Amino acid sequence: MTEQGPITKKLIRLGVAIAIPLAAVALYFAVFDQPKPATQAPGVAQSPAPSAPAGGQAAPGQATLPPDHPPIGGAQGSPPASSGASVPAGHPQMGATSRSVRVPDEVKGKWEAVKLLVEEKSGGKPPRAFRVKLGAQLAIPGSKLRVRVGDFLPALQVSGGEVTSASNEPTNPAVLVTVSEGGKETFRGWLFSKFPEMQPFEHPTYRITLAEGIPAS
Repeated sequence: MTEQGPITKKLIRLGVAIAIPLAAVALYFAVFDQPKPATQAPGVAQSPAPSAPAGGQAAPGQATLPPDHPPIGGAQGSPPASSGASVPAGHPQMGATSRSVRVPDEVKGKWEAVKLLVEEKSGGKPPRAFRVKLGAQLAIPGSKLRVRVGDFLPALQVSGGEVTSASNEPTNPAVLVTVSEGGKETFRGWLFSKFPEMQPFEHPTYRITLAEGIPAS
């Protein structure tokens, strides 16, 4: 036992000498080498998701309709054009004609015709103006398009579930037309002189808009 004493002490000192550095390394990794939280890349800011306009108001720059204006872009229940949905081939386009139309007495007989503008989308020619009597049909020259003119309302509005005119003043002129091509109906709806860009009639070659109503002489 007496001879093994110095050897044992040396082994103990060696173990302590080794254990102290190992403990120091372990302490460093336990305290200082923790994973850092994920940080956002420099120059990249997180922005909140865009929210829809409050109260269903139109976004800035978007055209708005007057009060009591009928819906634009299709019959009730049909998806808007912006949704990307399409109607079956050969299906007539509908322009808010699901409501009945009532021409007030103060309007009846006060308008005899409308002026329609027919424009080629290629832009090579200026729009052509055509005077068409109410109830008559226009055959567009150089095409198979036929436009039948129906009721004209100088101040179109929706009242009591029907489309009518608020007065005889041309504050919101509109005409109900039926367009056919090659004997097949392709569109029935309203054309609005103050909102020509919102009328739902679409054709690869022609654009048809309402210029104005023509009072009876």
